[in-house]
Amino acid sequence: MKSSNHHDKTRPVMPEFYMPAMWPLDLQNAIVDWIGAWFWRRRMRRLLAQDIEGRIRLGGARGVVAQGAGEPLRSIAQRRARWLRPQGGCNRPR
Repeated sequence: MKSSNHHDKTRPVMPEFYMPAMWPLDLQNAIVDWIGAWFWRRRMRRLLAQDIEGRIRLGGARGVVAQGAGEPLRSIAQRRARWLRPQGGCNRPR
C-alpha cells in the first residue's frame, strides 16, 4: 500500500550540468526545509499546549515533544534537509 505522506515526495535532483538561468534548486530546497521545520515545531507546540489543557495525554512522549517545541528552527531545518536529501550529490545512474 502506498503512503500518502507528504514526506515521501522526492525532491528534484541537482543536475550535473548547471546552467545559470536554471531555477535555484538549493534555494528552493532551503525554503521548503525552513517552512517544513516551522510547521513541525508549531505542531509540537500545539501538542504540548493540548497536553497542558488536558485535551490529550502525551504520557512518556511529553519530554520529546517539549524538546521539539523548544528546538531552534535552524537545527530542525538542518535535520530535515539531511533526512530528505541524501548526501553525495547526484543520484542519477550513469
